[in-house]
Amino acid sequence: MIKTAPIECFLFDQSDFSIGKNMPEKNLENLIAGIEIVSSVGNRNRQIENIVYDSRKVKSGGLFVAIPGEKHNGETFIKEALNKGAVAIIMQSSSLASLQMDQKNITVLGVDSSRASLAKISANYFGRPSEELNLTGITGTNGKTTLTYILESLSKADGKQAGVIGTIDCHFGETRIPSSMTTPESLDLNQRLRQMVDAGISDCFLEVSSHALTQKRVYDMSFEAGIFTNLSRDHLDFHKNMEEYKNAKAKLFRENTIKTPIVNIDDPAGSELAEELNKNVCTTGIKCSADFSAENIVLNATGSRFTLKTPKGSIEVQTNLLGQHNIYNLISAAAWASVRGMSLETIQNAFQEIPEVPGRFESINCGQNFSVLVDYAHTEDALSKSISAAKTFTKGNVIVVFGCGGDRDKGKREGMGRIALEKADLAIITSDNPRTEDPDQIISDICKGIPDKASYSTITSRREAIGYAIKQAKENDLILIAGKGHEDYQILGEKKERFDDREVAREFLRERAH
Repeated sequence: MIKTAPIECFLFDQSDFSIGKNMPEKNLENLIAGIEIVSSVGNRNRQIENIVYDSRKVKSGGLFVAIPGEKHNGETFIKEALNKGAVAIIMQSSSLASLQMDQKNITVLGVDSSRASLAKISANYFGRPSEELNLTGITGTNGKTTLTYILESLSKADGKQAGVIGTIDCHFGETRIPSSMTTPESLDLNQRLRQMVDAGISDCFLEVSSHALTQKRVYDMSFEAGIFTNLSRDHLDFHKNMEEYKNAKAKLFRENTIKTPIVNIDDPAGSELAEELNKNVCTTGIKCSADFSAENIVLNATGSRFTLKTPKGSIEVQTNLLGQHNIYNLISAAAWASVRGMSLETIQNAFQEIPEVPGRFESINCGQNFSVLVDYAHTEDALSKSISAAKTFTKGNVIVVFGCGGDRDKGKREGMGRIALEKADLAIITSDNPRTEDPDQIISDICKGIPDKASYSTITSRREAIGYAIKQAKENDLILIAGKGHEDYQILGEKKERFDDREVAREFLRERAH
C-alpha cells in the first residue's frame, strides 16, 4: 500500500537544495549549456537563485522562462517577473527590442523554443537527474497508469526502490504527491526526479502524455526504456488530427535518449514506430509475431491466465488483472523485466501479486450479488475494450454508465455512444466533467451515435445515474462506471466539486442493502 505523506512533503522549494557533488553551480552560463541562444542582452556570468515559468512565483535573483501557453503567452508577464526580482529572462523571440526595459543589470536571452530551453535548464539546474536513475517512460493512449503500477511491482520484486510519476500521483517511499497533470512541466519533473535520486530511488516509471511530448516537458532526457502501448482517438481538441497525435507520441523516441524501446506491434502505429526505430527494438503483441507474446488466454471474473512466450522461454502466468487489454500491459512489463535481467520465475511470482490499480477496473464490493467496476475508460477504444472485458466474465447483463468531457474533443462523442450501445446491454448516458459546456448538449451529441432499438437512458446528474444503475442491477449483472476512474472531483462550469464514482457507488450499494 502507498502511504500518504504529511502535507509538508508536497513539493519542496528549489532553495532547499545545497550545492553538492550532484548539483552544479547555479550560474546562468552553466544553466544554459546546450541551448542555442539567438539573441542576448546583459551578462550571462551571474548567479541564479531559482527558476520559474510562472511569474507569480518569481523570487529575488530568479530566472523567468517565458513559455507560450494555450491561453496566455508568458512574455506578457515579463515585466511582472522583473518587478518581483527576476534578474534573467529567457523568451521565445529573436528580437528583444520589444521589451523596452528600463531596468539595468538584467540579462535577457532569446531562444527558438522556450519550452525546449526550460527542459534543458531544468535538467542542468537539478544535476541531470534522469541520468542518475533507471527512468522508464510509457506513452500511448491507454494503459499508461496500469503499466506504471505493474512495473513498480516488478521492480520491487527485484529488490529495487521504485517510484511512479503519473496521472494518479507521484509516489515513492513514504512520499505521495497528488498529480494535477499526467506529466509535470519539465522544471517540476526534474525537481521530482532529483528528490527521488536523493531519496535512494533507483527505478522511476513515468507516464508521458502527448501534451507533454508536444510541449517538450521530457525533451532531451535519458531513458533506460521507452514503452509504446497503443494509439486510438483522443485529445483531438489539442492535436489537429490523428497523424499529429501519432507523431506527438513518437517524440518520446525521437527526441530523447532511449536505451531500449519496447513497442506493441499489434497496434498499427506501433508497427510503424518499430520499423522506424529498427535497431534494439523489443516488440510485443498477441496477434503479430513478436519478441514477447501471449497464448492460451483465459479471462474470468477474478483474473486472467495465459502463457507468456519470451526469447528466454515460456511461463504460465496467473494474475488478478482483468481483461485482454491488461494482457498487453503485462506483456510489455515482462519485456521490460526480461531486458532488465529478471528471471522468468521472478516475473511469474510478481504478476500474481500485482495490487489493484486505483480507478482501473477497480471492483466495488459491498456484498451485493452483482458486480460494480469503476474504470478510467474515456475514449472510444478504451470503453470498447472495457465493455468487452466485462462481458467475458459476466453471466448477466452489462450496464455501462458513462459520459464525455466538456471543452474537449467533440468528435469522439458519437463514437462512444455507438460503442456503448452496441456492446453493453444497457447504457446510462450522463455527465463527465462538463466544464463550461451544457451537459445536456454533450449528452445529445453522444446520442447521435446510438443504434436503433438500443436500450439506454439519459440522466444528466452523474450521482443519479449511478444510483439508477445500481437500482436496475439484478443478480449476476455487472455495472461498469466509466470515464473518471480515480478522479475525486467533477468540474461543473469553472468549479471543481468533490465527486468520486467509487464513494457514490458504495453509498447507493449500502442504501440498496437496507
